[in-house]
Formats: sequence, C-alpha cells, structure tokens
Amino acid sequence: MNQYHYGDLTIELIDEPTYKFDSTDNKFIYSKHYFGDGATEYPTSKHGIKIYQNDQIIDSCIVIGSGGATGIHKTSSLLDNEKLLLCCCDTIFCLALPDLHLKWKKQSDQATCFQIFKQNDNYIIHGELQVTKLDSDGNKKWEFGGADIFVSIDNEEEFKIETDGILLTDFAKTKYKIDFDGKLIWDTYNR
Repeated sequence: MNQYHYGDLTIELIDEPTYKFDSTDNKFIYSKHYFGDGATEYPTSKHGIKIYQNDQIIDSCIVIGSGGATGIHKTSSLLDNEKLLLCCCDTIFCLALPDLHLKWKKQSDQATCFQIFKQNDNYIIHGELQVTKLDSDGNKKWEFGGADIFVSIDNEEEFKIETDGILLTDFAKTKYKIDFDGKLIWDTYNR
C-alpha cells in the first residue's frame, strides 16, 4: 500500500488482485474504472485508489492494466502537486486530484513499468525493457534500451538515479550510465 496526503485528503493505493470488472461480488465498488490497452480482455494487474476526507471515502477509482504484472510499492507511484502518477503493467496513468479524472495514460515499456521518479518537470520510468522519460503531459521525450532486461535476480541494484545521470544494470550484468537526455555515457559491454 502507498499513502499520500493532499491538502486535507488522504490518498490510498492498494493492489486489488481479485477485483473483477462488472462483478457484484467485489469487496468494494470503485466509482471510476481506467483501462490500459488490452486490459478489458486480458487484465493482469489491478490497482485501487481511494481518497479519504475525515476518514470517509469521498472518491475512488481502479486502474486495470495488461502486460507484465505490477504491484503497489514505494516507487510504483508518485504524487506531483495536483497529479497522482501510477505504474500499472506497461502503462503510466496520470490522475488529476482531487477528482481522480484521467489526465493521460502512456505505454512506457513494452512489458512492465516498475518504478516512476520525478526529474525536474519530467518523469523517469524504470521499465523491464527500457528506461523512458515522459514530460508532464505524458509525451515521450526519449527511451533507452540495453542488451537485456533491466531486472536482477540476485538483489543487485538495476536502476539508480544519480546527480549526473542514471546507472543501469541489465540481466546479463552489463552496466550502463545514461544522461538525463537518454544518451549513453558508458557501458561495460563495449569497454
């Protein structure tokens, strides 16, 4: 679960793996539903958002995606002023606060978007196959892919933002450093 505070509101994000669209058996009925491409036919991940005021739910929505599965964790979402951004499968969803209106959605990886970070007025997305930079309106500024996926099975840090760029390690242990314009500074593959 992630929790944010926006004025006098509390925003809660939770995984909803058993939620079924249009079912009367759901534990909670969300007021809005947003879908990634293909998610109505093949839903993979479902993330619920509830907005509380004085401990009462005043609005809610559920985001449903398809592709590589995602979960709610510390860096899977972020609050940026009046916007809530969320990774769900291969897509970044941007919701307006406080009404949870969908401002935009953007497929930012061909498989899975793991993490999202703010970088100046833009967003850096750590995806399974690529790193992507989106502007505040969801337009893709650049993307960078390596020789393999940006995933580690031995707890090696595969993605790290530094002051002068982004350090990446792919599944084959090739290390890369890119600048904030998506340009390769160095890699261990060609060294």
